[in-house]
Amino acid sequence: MESCVRVRSPKTRSQLISPSEADRRRRRDFIIISSLSLVSFTAIIILYQDSNYIATLGFAYIIIVAAAFIASILHLRFAIRKGRPQWQGVANKVSLSASQSLVFWEFGALSLTASSAIMAVVVQMLGTHGAWMVSVGLGIMGTIALYYLIPILRAGGPTSRRISLTRSGVEFTRIDGYTDEIPWKAHPALIGVRQANAVISLKNQEDLHYPMSYLPMSMRQLERLLATFSSNRKLRAKLSGPEALSTVLAVLEPTEEELTDGSWTWSPRTGQDT
Repeated sequence: MESCVRVRSPKTRSQLISPSEADRRRRRDFIIISSLSLVSFTAIIILYQDSNYIATLGFAYIIIVAAAFIASILHLRFAIRKGRPQWQGVANKVSLSASQSLVFWEFGALSLTASSAIMAVVVQMLGTHGAWMVSVGLGIMGTIALYYLIPILRAGGPTSRRISLTRSGVEFTRIDGYTDEIPWKAHPALIGVRQANAVISLKNQEDLHYPMSYLPMSMRQLERLLATFSSNRKLRAKLSGPEALSTVLAVLEPTEEELTDGSWTWSPRTGQDT
């Protein structure tokens, strides 16, 4: 198995936020991107009235990117609420896989952002001297997105696998297929969240940073998942039997606090749920 980059330092630990706070902050992304769209739309009106059409085109592309991220975040919220069916038990393994539509929105928004680099060149070549700031902004957006997009393309495209549990350990897989396999004896534990990464401590090893931006579950659910199976041998044994899936879902069932504090989590169980 490949290993994720791991970092442990007092500074890193001090910058962590709790899983519960990370759950409540998930809504901020939608607000921030919506605000960016509003600012960009205002800039378009001003620039168009000033006949600066190339700069207007640049800001229009920013709005398109922002709209894609808004749609992807809304789809993530829907996927989280419908989280139970995304867990499947197959061949002594219980796995969480993101839906194909969620993967499409995540990959699509990232690809659109990466294309900002091309738009930056167009704006720089065709625009007036006043368009350079728009070009720089698009270039920065595109460069950052390319850093995350290239590994996915090298891997042959995005994967829907996210988390897999077995009697012996847990696997974490990113959208580019990069996977870490951790034995339960390493006692993996979610100690907090930093810059959209779940920080997981491991016994006698450095911390693992796992991207959680499009993970269709709450951080408190992930925290319970690791804490429960790291410490309970009897429940781990069930992961290789017919009760594996129901055991995992029982651990992940949202608490009353998660259902009422405004964070994104699974919808309440109904009589139709299996």
